[in-house]
Amino acid sequence: MNIINNSLEQQHLKKQYAIDQRVRIEDIFSRDLATKIHNSLNTSGVFDYAYIKDGRPTLSSSADLSVLSTQQQHSMRKSILELGSQGIGYLYARHPIDTHSDNVLIAVKKWLNDKKTLELVKDLTGKTDIKLASAQATRFSHGHFLTRHQDIHEIEQRRLAYVLNFSENWHPDWGGLLQFYETNGTPRDAWSPLFNSMAIFDVKHIHSVTYVAPLAMRPRLAITGWFRAS
Repeated sequence: MNIINNSLEQQHLKKQYAIDQRVRIEDIFSRDLATKIHNSLNTSGVFDYAYIKDGRPTLSSSADLSVLSTQQQHSMRKSILELGSQGIGYLYARHPIDTHSDNVLIAVKKWLNDKKTLELVKDLTGKTDIKLASAQATRFSHGHFLTRHQDIHEIEQRRLAYVLNFSENWHPDWGGLLQFYETNGTPRDAWSPLFNSMAIFDVKHIHSVTYVAPLAMRPRLAITGWFRAS
């Protein structure tokens, strides 16, 4: 597992990050390994649904939601979308990668926290106090979204956000784009979730994941998290 192949590429990526404190790296893993990660993210049944309820982050399993009446499900959906219309909240499926996860996902988290990986990320970005990386599996299906926000978190001392993408043949018209914004909310550019790529950016960047359209032929699959100082 290697982020980059040689010192020349490392210097190029370092220069790219320095321009705007963000960089996207392609072909992170071998094709075979990336496909295995994709398959795990696509078929695992351990994902919960993340959203805001009564002003608090909430997780509900498929079993939790299945016992709700049609009216209750409609009411919950309406509440989530009303918050989203105000630029608040999110809706997507997630699974924190831990000892109960698939082995291939555990291996990715181990790689993220490997000394060589952390040293490389510190060199590319200049964030020399990074000590560890968190990791969660995410699945964005029809109607899922993540509204505009920053990832600053003083307690966790987040320094960088990252997104490892495993969506094959994703079409940008399907939504699910990593959208960046100016401080006043004006949209900047957006990055499509290119298969087997890694986006790394300073947590001060305002960003979102755009609404996944009904025409999307498959879910947006990723491993996301933060490189942290504690």
